[in-house]
Amino acid sequence: MAVKNFWSLNVDEAIVADKLQNEFKKLNWEVFFPLRSQLKDIDLLLVNLKNKKALTIQVKGSRTYLPQKREVVRFGDGQAAWFTVPRKKIFETNYSVDCFIFLIHLEKTGTTKREIELHSLVVPIQDLRRIIENKKRRKNDSYDFFMWINPTEKKAIEYEEWNNTIDFSPYLDNYEILTEI
Repeated sequence: MAVKNFWSLNVDEAIVADKLQNEFKKLNWEVFFPLRSQLKDIDLLLVNLKNKKALTIQVKGSRTYLPQKREVVRFGDGQAAWFTVPRKKIFETNYSVDCFIFLIHLEKTGTTKREIELHSLVVPIQDLRRIIENKKRRKNDSYDFFMWINPTEKKAIEYEEWNNTIDFSPYLDNYEILTEI
């Protein structure tokens, strides 16, 4: 019989949990993760220990992609990220999700070494639903998000359709938005 480890976070969830813990430790918030594998829609739970308010979070991580020349010409400094999210994870979750956090890994090349620079899009579920209401779905009933992150200008742009971009900049590294949900 194979034993599956249900009690560990994947790397992206662990990175986001650490970021949340550092961002909110002075505000009496604590990060928890579900132990039941049936809670597939909820990756992390952020709880305010003073007022007992809890937020459920879904984490999506992207691989690091080298920028294509035409992307750099169009969007400037930065790199691309790609996420695929099933429609059900946004509109028909078994358990209510308050926020999606998309974690983006950007390659940063220095003179002697390469590093990974982490950025997040912190998007409340109601905003995500509003933003994608006219977005095309794939045949398998999921959404593709092709994101361009320009950390120099603090911009995030979704560009699945080359001539129809969506500005995600207000959500870029904006963990404070969680206190407003």
